[in-house]
Amino acid sequence: MTGIVIVVHAPLGEAMSEMARHVLGDSVADTLAVHDILPEDQPEERAPAVLADIRRLARDSGALVLTDLVGATPANIAKRAVAQAQTEGLTCCVLAGLNTPMLLRALTYRGLSLAETREKALAGGVQGCLRVD
Repeated sequence: MTGIVIVVHAPLGEAMSEMARHVLGDSVADTLAVHDILPEDQPEERAPAVLADIRRLARDSGALVLTDLVGATPANIAKRAVAQAQTEGLTCCVLAGLNTPMLLRALTYRGLSLAETREKALAGGVQGCLRVD
């Protein structure tokens, strides 16, 4: 099962986690880790905790790390942790632009390989942005 690690600006991560549990139930908790990054947080200080969760959750099919904004501190933390995990031989990757459909797709399809989960999540994120009027 693909592990999901959320690394975003606080308090978005905890809110997204609560939403996922509301929609999908508490079964998502065992494959999901959340890191809400505060304005004063530094990548070198927060990346080790993210790396620890990648190590813990990547045991089966790898870990998909979801972040909100490319180039922002949470994304930099995610990239740093994933780069280290990959040097350790762990299978993991980062997707930016986290939104509700992306997370729900990632969690729904976490039983697939990392590559398949990543593509389902990315498609959900893109297809979930629509004009509805």
